[in-house]
Amino acid sequence: MHTNFVLLAAGLFLCHACKQTPAPEAVLPVPTQNQIEWQKMENYAFVHFGLNTFNDLEWGYGNTPASTFNPTDLDCEQWVRIIKAAGLKGVMLTAKHHDGFCLWPSRYTEYSVKNSPWKNGQGDMVKELSEACKKHGLKFGIYLSPWDRNHAEYGRPEYVTYFHNQMKELLTNYGELFEYWFDGANGGDGWYGGANERRNIDARTYYRYEDARKTINELQPKAVIFGGTCADIRWIGNEEGWAGETNWSMFNEEKGGKLTEGMPDGTQWEPGECDVSIRPGWFYHAREDHQVRSLSHLVDLYYRSVGHNANFLLNFPVALNGKIHPSDSARAIEWRKTIDEELRTNLLANAKAAADNHRGNSSKYAPQNVTDGDWDTYWATDDSVHHGTITLTFPQKQAVNRLMIQEYIPLGQRVISFHVEYLNDGKWQPVETAEKMTTVGYKRLLRFKTAEAEQIRICFEKARGPLCINNIEAFLAPVLLEEPRISRNGKNEILLRAGDRESTIYYTTDGSEPTSESALYNPSQPFVMAQKGVIKAISYDSQTGKQSPVSIKYLDIPATEFSVSYPQKAAQNSKAMFDGNGYSAFYLPAEAKQEIEINLGKVYELKGFTYTPDQSRWGGGVITHYEFYVGKQLVASGEFSNIKNNPIEQTVTFAPVKGKTVRLVAKNMVNGKRAGIGEFSILTVDK
Repeated sequence: MHTNFVLLAAGLFLCHACKQTPAPEAVLPVPTQNQIEWQKMENYAFVHFGLNTFNDLEWGYGNTPASTFNPTDLDCEQWVRIIKAAGLKGVMLTAKHHDGFCLWPSRYTEYSVKNSPWKNGQGDMVKELSEACKKHGLKFGIYLSPWDRNHAEYGRPEYVTYFHNQMKELLTNYGELFEYWFDGANGGDGWYGGANERRNIDARTYYRYEDARKTINELQPKAVIFGGTCADIRWIGNEEGWAGETNWSMFNEEKGGKLTEGMPDGTQWEPGECDVSIRPGWFYHAREDHQVRSLSHLVDLYYRSVGHNANFLLNFPVALNGKIHPSDSARAIEWRKTIDEELRTNLLANAKAAADNHRGNSSKYAPQNVTDGDWDTYWATDDSVHHGTITLTFPQKQAVNRLMIQEYIPLGQRVISFHVEYLNDGKWQPVETAEKMTTVGYKRLLRFKTAEAEQIRICFEKARGPLCINNIEAFLAPVLLEEPRISRNGKNEILLRAGDRESTIYYTTDGSEPTSESALYNPSQPFVMAQKGVIKAISYDSQTGKQSPVSIKYLDIPATEFSVSYPQKAAQNSKAMFDGNGYSAFYLPAEAKQEIEINLGKVYELKGFTYTPDQSRWGGGVITHYEFYVGKQLVASGEFSNIKNNPIEQTVTFAPVKGKTVRLVAKNMVNGKRAGIGEFSILTVDK
């Protein structure tokens, strides 16, 4: 009896305490449960595969025969195994892109897999991927393009009925969906059943998005909607995979806010989704096999998406054989291992937390809640206190360079600005970071220069209501040791770029292998190399003594003395092909002969040249067949083999010949009628 009485008394006391200290009022708007569960996924995969893959296109016109769709070894389970190994929590499939071709045997059109050679027309790719996701424990989502460049009735009411019928097929036949995607590309040129014309529509009214939302909510009640006029989540405003340092989950399209930043006064909860492809194109192109995003770039995008209060949607362009390309697979898994290593050990798991205010002095809202590992407990301040400082004490002095902060978003997003300091030897100092410390939201990840800290202090300067912080973690990320990138710009300056700003770069110019005893590179003072030579460089971590593999760049004579003698009108613009950057290109004028003549400044003994096409995503004018002259002598001609599919630097050598002028003639090109040159250099005989 005595025990029961004590328990009853304790329960009454807690109830009384709860009544005395109620939870903070929500700061509107707030997320739905679906939006919360979606944000907790943090990152998931996109898959683009279809007729475009087999016809080397990004946007099909709608007239490509269904018979060209024929993967030889399609394996949806391979996709899912790789995606899961990369730590991604789900898969979004482009079930129909703008060309109108359907990856499932839709009963409403003949333009689908049922009229392709794949599995003799008996296949259903949507089903295969849905089942593979279910088998391996990943969530499944659908992309259905509203625009259809194949359908004869596009732009008319009949197409909208067709569109809604296809939507219902996908919503009812392929299991539970976590997200449904409406693309924003709508209307324009198309085949349209043979009409070959331009059709424009009012996307806000034409597709009956409000009716679509009702259907989706009824048939897939757990799915969030992307796009259209009924979105639960918003496009982040770019296809580059990053959100703004300031990023509110609130938005109101009518007020015209920045998609990358959201709106502090937005009336709708629409968190951002950052979509990006692991290589330049959304669909597979063999010519991009050398352009898989670097490890450091993908790691940076993680911090600028998930770490900026958004979700990360990483696209895999499945290759012609129906599998994810080995280069894409290796990079994605390498990326996940790197992120896991950087955020592996929470240094604040056993830290002591203290704050200058907590709600009603109740333990329910105590600062220690930020380190208890429970997402649903939080430190909160009194109603009148819209700022606050929390200090976290490490068990012992600790090197630290990452900080995670999370708000309890079921009650809204609040933090407007904050700053972070660390205590070392009795002195408080600000962390060294280029980040703007503004919004937090579901998750904010800060990267800063490694600091030796006894304590971390976060000062929340301003908020939209009392603070509600449910998690704070700190980490010591190892230096990302990636081979430095080496280039020489138009000023003959050597630019060495590391994948991690905390790594140092050592280099040599005498052909020897670089070590930590070699010359130290200073990014703010690049050195000049105005002659032939070789640069070798490493990234180095002084804390561990580890180094990256060696980067090697062979440089011939610099182009600073070169001048373009034909076409003279374009001579000024031609500097782009000598600047060390393949993404800035020179294009020959349309009205001129597709050739370029260069005066080298003096006579050299030449043995070859290099040509790099425009490396940008939409680069054109790729030269496939050429002639090369020294003076008036033809010294080389032929084909840049497979350059269409693999537009990397091409090297041509020939028997040594002396000359002062050279001429490159474009005999044939793809992707345009103007020859494009990303980079050009000549090769001279060693002396």
